[in-house]
Amino acid sequence: MASTERRVYRFETTAKASADARALERPGLTRFDLALDAGALVAAAVLVATGNQLLGVLVAAIALISLVGSRFHPLQRVIIERRYRSLLGQTTEVTLDGEGVRFENPLGSSFVPWATVTAIRANRDTVAFLRDRALVGYIPASSFASPAEQAEVVALAEGRIAPPGRRS
Repeated sequence: MASTERRVYRFETTAKASADARALERPGLTRFDLALDAGALVAAAVLVATGNQLLGVLVAAIALISLVGSRFHPLQRVIIERRYRSLLGQTTEVTLDGEGVRFENPLGSSFVPWATVTAIRANRDTVAFLRDRALVGYIPASSFASPAEQAEVVALAEGRIAPPGRRS
């Protein structure tokens, strides 16, 4: 991204978008949870097949609840809706330029220089900007015109963040 180039994105802040971004803080934990849930479903099938239906159904139900929780984040959404209700529904404007990322909404603004961003993580729902393991901001995928534009922004941002040896 050239120092004079600017990209501006707008989105309405929602509990879903915030929870999706928070999930990108620790992707290894999500993968571990999915593997554990898959193992529990296999164990449940074995229990049912060996005649222990009640325990098998119970294990399967717990694994399915955990799978739903890891994908849709219902508990995190409730917490976000209660704690950050003044932010929800607000329009946030994110500006990416040669210096860093600016986040602005009616309640405040922040500037995150590229030199302090240590990772960019993205999935089909969100692009997250992190400092070590802390989320410093995000842009929901709905802000981009296409998945290709989202991928382009991720590549541009990754090109701007500080390499591990020269982080501030």
